[in-house]
Amino acid sequence: MNMSNSDRGSSEISPDDWERIARYLTGEASSAETEATRRWVEADPHRVEMVRLLESVLANVSREDSSSVDVERALKKVKDRFDEPKVIPFSSRFEAHTRRSVAALLRIAAAAVIILGGTLLWQSVNRSRVNAVSQTLATAVGERRQVALKDGTKVLLGPTSRLVLASGDGDGQRAVSLDGMAYFSVVHDPAHPFTVKAGGISIQDVGTAFSVESDDSAGTRVVVDSGSVSIGAPDQSHSAGAVLNAHDRAVVDTKGTVVVERSAVSDDDLAWIQGRLVFRDAPLVLVGVELYRWYGVRLRVADSSLANLHLTASFSGEPVDRVLNVIALSLGARIERQGNVAILYRAASTPRP
Repeated sequence: MNMSNSDRGSSEISPDDWERIARYLTGEASSAETEATRRWVEADPHRVEMVRLLESVLANVSREDSSSVDVERALKKVKDRFDEPKVIPFSSRFEAHTRRSVAALLRIAAAAVIILGGTLLWQSVNRSRVNAVSQTLATAVGERRQVALKDGTKVLLGPTSRLVLASGDGDGQRAVSLDGMAYFSVVHDPAHPFTVKAGGISIQDVGTAFSVESDDSAGTRVVVDSGSVSIGAPDQSHSAGAVLNAHDRAVVDTKGTVVVERSAVSDDDLAWIQGRLVFRDAPLVLVGVELYRWYGVRLRVADSSLANLHLTASFSGEPVDRVLNVIALSLGARIERQGNVAILYRAASTPRP
């Protein structure tokens, strides 16, 4: 398992890169180009941030009602702009797309928005990063990054994770939002508590070191290494929330149900800090989350009877194919990898062509 940090900075996005990103996001790329582009994006957390922003734009475009859109007129307006200065041109093959269905043309028009507006958006993100240093921190697949906040608090950000610092200087950075996983070693200040918002809960330190793992499909887990924290709803007074002490663990499911386990924390709970991937009776949904986080591989279950299985296994530095084989053997199943998707089958079943 490659746990090394990526030291490369963000690279310039060329016109060819913008067209490549457009094909990737709108499904116009071949399978080989899709895989190559995915790896290129995930090699730089700033590219990951950019693609996430563009995906949200495309999601909004896809929800628009296309029945009243004059696609031909819209495309003509886009192409008329090609002669204007500072506009990135399409290649000539764009002409061949003009007779596609309305749905396909809308996807290409969305690609035009990405290519023509991409440079401006990228410059805007860069300006934001210059004006508010480290306001947003993000990691790529398999990457861990350690940072020190202005108050002295140290954060180890796990793979494919995103930490957003509250705007402003000084005390403003005592409030952060987390999507993913992170380990916090907090400098305690009773007058200005350090608060982490993750999933549907808020975690506030009482002078401590703790780990938070949050995912939309697997819920949120809080592990206290030392000291204590209080947890509760974001709009709830922390004095009314549950208090976790050293070696306590809390699991909050996607419905907001909180289960507190006292003195339950073991070395396995914080193994990811040393780059080890450990599963102890873990449901497959959690296994899938971690596989993507560390390897960029999505787990799919071909037979619903496998969905309730749990996995006990540990890995430290193994390549992804070795990890997948061990998972299959441990579950008495068979696994087949197709690019960045691993499909789990019953051992005796035969996959469909």
